[in-house]
Amino acid sequence: MSTATAAEKIGHGNLRKRPALKATKWALIVLVALVVLFYGGGGWYFSNKLYTLGLSGAARRSLKPNYDLSVKSITSSSIVLDVSSSTQYEATSKGTWGLEWPTGYGQITTIEDLTSKSVKRAFNLMTGIEPKPGQKVAIDSEAFPNNPKTAFGINYQNGYYRGPLGNYPFWYIPGTSSTWAITVHGNAMTLLDGMKAVPTLHSMGLPTLMISYRNDPGAPQSKSDMLRYGLTEWQDLQAAVGYALSHGAQHVVLLGYSMGGGIVTNFLLQSKLADKVSAVVLDAPMEDFSATVNFDASEMSLPLVGVAVPQSLTDVAKSISSWRYGVAWSRLNYLNEVKRLHTPILLFQGLADQTVPSASSSALAHDLPNLVTYVTTPGAGHLESWNFNPKRYDSMMSSFIQAHLS
Repeated sequence: MSTATAAEKIGHGNLRKRPALKATKWALIVLVALVVLFYGGGGWYFSNKLYTLGLSGAARRSLKPNYDLSVKSITSSSIVLDVSSSTQYEATSKGTWGLEWPTGYGQITTIEDLTSKSVKRAFNLMTGIEPKPGQKVAIDSEAFPNNPKTAFGINYQNGYYRGPLGNYPFWYIPGTSSTWAITVHGNAMTLLDGMKAVPTLHSMGLPTLMISYRNDPGAPQSKSDMLRYGLTEWQDLQAAVGYALSHGAQHVVLLGYSMGGGIVTNFLLQSKLADKVSAVVLDAPMEDFSATVNFDASEMSLPLVGVAVPQSLTDVAKSISSWRYGVAWSRLNYLNEVKRLHTPILLFQGLADQTVPSASSSALAHDLPNLVTYVTTPGAGHLESWNFNPKRYDSMMSSFIQAHLS
């Protein structure tokens, strides 16, 4: 009797354990499914984001200004803009900024009055029709409109250089020096990235090429129509340097902005014409695309839940992007090879850059202490060192280039 009772107790115990085991099994299945969904679905979602925001030539070419500031009032010499918690910090930051709207372009400079609801700044209409009260405008850190003639009254010529994929448009500003300057823009795909340097280069007599490269508007498209952050574009820069050398240049000075900085760096590492470069000016250069993507992702939030994107999800998204779009992450870290460089570099970096991590510029300066003159600007965002202090920027660039003219 007692034996039967014990057996019955064991049987009943096993019966009670089965539902618990079953529940545990299903909990594990659900957990695995959620992990797969989170990393698989989330990784796919963020790889799409990376493609749209950073890789797609078509997406970059279709970028439009975001008119999100309202004009409160305006005179011939000043403008009052509405201010709220969502207003771009540039609207209330010192320095020189472009202001654009669909029918015109101007510059804002001195802050004349600032309250919690509005900012009054000195204003100069540069082209078009001035905005009306209530009209929406956009801050533009490029600071100058259209072309060198409109912006500065400096004559320039439209032309083309022959490159690996065909004919590439450029702007050419004549000069008297045997050293030419070549500006290489970032992934906003506009020659205007180099406009801030034009007056200084022109005053020094340097003939200046402001070049396009593959997948730019009007330039040849690669088969993938994707930006490669210098991995392929350096060949276009090599062709532009070759054009300058065949048209009277004996040496060149290269100026690279953001992605253009990565193009310049890889050109120096790869090109047979690198020894023709007397000096380099880099502004917030993208020297490590992987670190840049990590940095940008850390500033983003997960949809619906609003928490920061974890690094593990970013890593998965990058792996998916490598498979989907052929992103060669390891080859896009030029910092691994910069100790092979021998060209003097003037390096500008805004310390509040939310696009390219300032740590990349700091690493470049640390690795090449005898070559790099490192200039930081507290408070400045991406490619905004000039905006915060134009006189300092122009003076340092002029002195640096003059010291290294061949």
